[in-house]
Amino acid sequence: MRDSIATFTERLATVRGSHAAPHRGWTLAHAIAHCAQSIECSMTSYPKLRSGLFRATIGPVVKRKFIRAGKMTHDVTAPIEGAAAIDTGIPLGAACDRAATALRWFAEFDGALAPHLAYGRCTKLEYAELHLLHFEDHARAFGV
Repeated sequence: MRDSIATFTERLATVRGSHAAPHRGWTLAHAIAHCAQSIECSMTSYPKLRSGLFRATIGPVVKRKFIRAGKMTHDVTAPIEGAAAIDTGIPLGAACDRAATALRWFAEFDGALAPHLAYGRCTKLEYAELHLLHFEDHARAFGV
């Protein structure tokens, strides 16, 4: 598996100066802050989880499919259910800083990871790849 954290960090640097037009009501900064929030939740907890049955059956199948394909597709305007609202006016630099901080924290984190809201339990390597794929799906929506 690639070094997802390093790749994500490099990609953040490339989008920091982007001037992408909003996509379906979200700015690129909002999307990046959303990705940072997801990284944070993987270490603290997602506020609302899908059913245990979903996380034990469908979730792991989708997780493996995304990881094998090296690509994720999802609703790029869906917030993390139950999570604090993200300031829609967040500046791009602040959103990139939040994501970089979350990535550093994740890289250094040695505690138990929280179950993903849909995929259930994930290893650190799986989470690292999923966080990168999540970011890349959002970046594609903005053409960056």
